[in-house]
Amino acid sequence: MFKKLILLITMFSLIGTTVNNSSEAFFFFKKKKPEKKIEAEATKEEKKVLVTEIFAKWCPACRNIQPTLDLLVKESIDIELIQLDVSTQEKAVESEKKATILKIEDFYRANKSKTSTVAIFVPTTSELVAIFQNNNDIDQYKTAIQDAKTREKSLENPPSDK
Repeated sequence: MFKKLILLITMFSLIGTTVNNSSEAFFFFKKKKPEKKIEAEATKEEKKVLVTEIFAKWCPACRNIQPTLDLLVKESIDIELIQLDVSTQEKAVESEKKATILKIEDFYRANKSKTSTVAIFVPTTSELVAIFQNNNDIDQYKTAIQDAKTREKSLENPPSDK
């Protein structure tokens, strides 16, 4: 009986007891998902309206707007939601680097203390279209996204002077 118990404990320690545990047994190798790189310059097919959120895990307003943002992402395939996490000082530094790459560092610096702030940017120019604070009105987001798309198209096809 004792040997069976030892064998069982050994098996569980090798296999791992939780599904999300990254330190599983040596013979189980998880395939790493390729990290999504943020590129400031994307091809025309990849350009999506940038929706950014100043986010913190401890922020109740961020939790309040999250279902709206999730629905927005689900309904709109032509947007990219970026969360700039300011939960800790370390994450805030990472978020500032991300904002610099996206060329929205001025927005980040001005709003990093205002969690649940959501901004809509034109993809090519990183022009700020709209800012929302703890807003659950999905139609206002959709209107701002459409405005960003219109501005993007006007850059691709500038009006000709006759």
